[in-house]
Amino acid sequence: MDAAKSARRVLTAVSLGACVAAATAAGAAYRSDMRTARARLAGQSRRILTASGPAEVAEAGSGPPALVVHGSAGGFDMGMQVGRDVLGDGYRIIAPSRFGYLGTPMPSDASHAHQAAAFASLLDTLDLPSVVVVAVSAGAQAATQLALRHPDRVQALVLITPALYLPLSPEELAGGPPSFIFDHLLASDLLVWTLARLAPKLLVRVAGVPRSLDDRVTANDREKLVDWFFPASARHVGLAHDIRTTTPVAPDLPIEQLQMPVMLVSAVDDPYRTADVVRYSAERLRTVRVLMCDSGGHVLLGQEARVRREVQDFLSAVEHDEKQEHHLPAGARTGM
Repeated sequence: MDAAKSARRVLTAVSLGACVAAATAAGAAYRSDMRTARARLAGQSRRILTASGPAEVAEAGSGPPALVVHGSAGGFDMGMQVGRDVLGDGYRIIAPSRFGYLGTPMPSDASHAHQAAAFASLLDTLDLPSVVVVAVSAGAQAATQLALRHPDRVQALVLITPALYLPLSPEELAGGPPSFIFDHLLASDLLVWTLARLAPKLLVRVAGVPRSLDDRVTANDREKLVDWFFPASARHVGLAHDIRTTTPVAPDLPIEQLQMPVMLVSAVDDPYRTADVVRYSAERLRTVRVLMCDSGGHVLLGQEARVRREVQDFLSAVEHDEKQEHHLPAGARTGM
């Protein structure tokens, strides 16, 4: 009997020791990953004061200026990555953090229209009369507002997997994630880190990669997609606002009034239905180029080279037409 009790005590002690060791190792890994996430952002941006308030922005490259607007769970780092992926070399990339993301505070008026006004103020502060605008996902709302309200500031508008308006039935509008998910779960670095460790495929799914592409997601793809969630505590205010104001359906916009050339990009298998958004929006635009990829999901996985090639071709055509118009007699105009 004493031997059995002793064995149980030993097993209990071993189990407790293993638990403590595992917890210690997990804690060390968590702290290391958070230091890495913060180090990745450190020194890459600056915070400037504009007429609309403080704004965080990162810049890189030289050439024609391009304002790149990030999507949900992003920040200037996502914008910079999108800019490099889509525009390549030859552009001066200006990547701000939208309201509530990283170093840009959430103002009392965080509407898409106010965010557009903040973008215009940022361009004023940077002394940029006009720019090419590239926006992804939830960033498309504010970018489109900028183009509508300040058409002279936007030379061309490229919207990638855009969260623009899509008519939905009452049944489709119902539901959505409980508020505690983005008010508490996504606000915790530890909880999101644990989720990333235990179920990394779930965050990849949240990023918009459909199950059909699971076998195409490389370790590098997974790392890049998951990195955008960290540090979660510095992004959750903006993310919660995006979820409440942009999904599952964004406010309608009079996009038929857009005066500049527009390019819309999506994939037919985007689980967030931006392919439907692109089809619906394209019918309302006068000057539009559409790129609809056969696959790739919301992040256009595997389509990077094609998207870059066609966006660059589109922007080259816009630049060519602008040069022609500049040299035409008064009243003459060209079209794409």
